[in-house]
Amino acid sequence: MKRIVAWSLGILALTVMAAVAFVELRNHRGVLDAEAKFAAERPAPIQDLGITQTLTILPLIDWHVSDPGLRGEMGVSYLVETDGHRILFDVGHNAARESPSPLEHNMRALGVSLDSIDTIFISHNHFDHVGGKERQKNETFSVGIEQAPLPGVRAFVPIPMTYPGLDPVHSSAPMQIGEGLATTGTIPRQLVFGWIDEQALVVNVAERGAVLIVGCGHQTIPKLLERYDEVFDEPLYGIFGGLHFPVPEGRLKVLGLNAQRVFASGTGMLSPISMDQVTEEMNELRRRNLGLVGVGGHDSSDEVIAMFSEMFGDAYRHVRVGERIVIAQPE
Repeated sequence: MKRIVAWSLGILALTVMAAVAFVELRNHRGVLDAEAKFAAERPAPIQDLGITQTLTILPLIDWHVSDPGLRGEMGVSYLVETDGHRILFDVGHNAARESPSPLEHNMRALGVSLDSIDTIFISHNHFDHVGGKERQKNETFSVGIEQAPLPGVRAFVPIPMTYPGLDPVHSSAPMQIGEGLATTGTIPRQLVFGWIDEQALVVNVAERGAVLIVGCGHQTIPKLLERYDEVFDEPLYGIFGGLHFPVPEGRLKVLGLNAQRVFASGTGMLSPISMDQVTEEMNELRRRNLGLVGVGGHDSSDEVIAMFSEMFGDAYRHVRVGERIVIAQPE
């Protein structure tokens, strides 16, 4: 009997090792493909982005909340307001498939009407940004259980996506989408979870500079900055949103594993992001002398958020549902 158990355990161990080796090999090839694709891209510069006098970012969904009456979750949705546009940046997760969804609940509590939105911007097709796993699978998005009518709304999406009554724009390349508004275009990344293309929103504030609004940061800060420098002339004033630093622990556990770190960061299961890498990327941002830095808690740990707050001091803004961040030209 002991011999049978030993053989069974040995076979199980070999099977697990073979599975990990297969995933690592596939992932390594994808990492090389993503690096080559990014290196080969030569996006056209955007010469005249225009400006907005004021930018307001209101987190509608994220991990931390400013009031116990609001709902937090492992997802992202921000209301981004400029002089001419009201943009819904991502639509959260709604993991429990509730109606109203956490996003709908918070919008009502904060007095944000879906009718007031003129643009939807989807950073990437992951379940915590498009309204759930079913929406991710079907390459669409939704604020709640039902896909509400969105007459007259523009949608900018990172991959070809559909939505009833809309014709979403596949914004894979950098493009201006409004006065003082643009997308960075998508940046590819191979994760253990799979291949992902993610875009970030650029908002240029008069006499301040541009603010990068980021969904998850799968692009990585170095590649985001490289893409920004390649396409935009405006000085970079700030970066705000999910930067994906789940170190030492993330918000999502799968079979006891830190899923955000093991499956959605670094270059593989055996080489996830480290605190040294986090510090290196923080220092890269510090060298930019930014006036605004905010790190969302949905995919970054409280320890990392505290490090950012200490490093950037007065420039740091906490990302909390219901807590507005306003950037305007100096008086």
